[in-house]
Amino acid sequence: MRIALDTPPDFDFGGAVCSHGFFVLAPNAWEPATRTLRTVITLDENAAVGIAVRESDRKQLLVTCPARLSRPQAMTVRTTVRRMLRLDEDFSRFHALCRDSPSHRAAADRRFGRLLRSATLFEDVIKVICTCNVAWRQTVTMIAKLVEHWGVPTDQGTGQGFPTPVRLAAAGPADLKRIARVGYRADYLHALAVDIAEDRTDLAALEHFPGPTDELYRSLRRIRGVGDYAASNLCMILGRYDRLAVDTEMLRLLKARHPRRRFTPASLRQYYVAWQPYQFLAYWFELWQDYVARHGDSSSWSASDEGRRITTGR
Repeated sequence: MRIALDTPPDFDFGGAVCSHGFFVLAPNAWEPATRTLRTVITLDENAAVGIAVRESDRKQLLVTCPARLSRPQAMTVRTTVRRMLRLDEDFSRFHALCRDSPSHRAAADRRFGRLLRSATLFEDVIKVICTCNVAWRQTVTMIAKLVEHWGVPTDQGTGQGFPTPVRLAAAGPADLKRIARVGYRADYLHALAVDIAEDRTDLAALEHFPGPTDELYRSLRRIRGVGDYAASNLCMILGRYDRLAVDTEMLRLLKARHPRRRFTPASLRQYYVAWQPYQFLAYWFELWQDYVARHGDSSSWSASDEGRRITTGR
């Protein structure tokens, strides 16, 4: 089955996929040689479908899958790909700011800004929690094991989609620690899955949250295991770029540029205040350029090599 998706004028496929570390996290797999994103989309508790996404000659996205899909399933695939690649977001204001900045002009030229996200907000939250207080290579392993052991398999045997809340709720914290090696995060992941499965938490209400970012941030902080860094990252995932996710990588980057300057969380936020409401994107462009300088063009990274050591200097 084939699905064609129109893209905005400022869309860059390689940049949209390969400007955020999620592209090396299961069930995603980027193929540099063919510039193809392969992933598995969970349709329900018992069905998932493997898809391949590539750019066509007509500057459309061509989504192909070996399975025959019902109309509702095809709509789920279409909606999911649009979400993952942020096809409905407008980055023209951010690019206009970049064109006026010598340090960020290349961001506009490269149509930077569409940072890859997951098929669902539940998957995003689980992945973000698994980036906290841990090396990136361990995050890659954690997510791979979650998908391998609790993911929804495809009929074609082409992999597993991300686990549903019901599936992770059925896995006890002890198994999550032992099998997925998620450590203390097991209690948080399990509690979130149970709360969603038992209708005590409604992530759908946050997907298109109408209020200001500060209110969205506070709502995200109410999720167990979601601290300041995770909530700020999730605001970015939800299209709110006016909060910075302060972590050791941000401190490393700015200390390398300003070795004599002492940064605090407050001064870090002040450093990017001129980019409001796109502080996160302005910072992320600088950080990602640092990664590219150390590891090469991200669209050529291997998931088992450069993709596992993004944050290292080697």
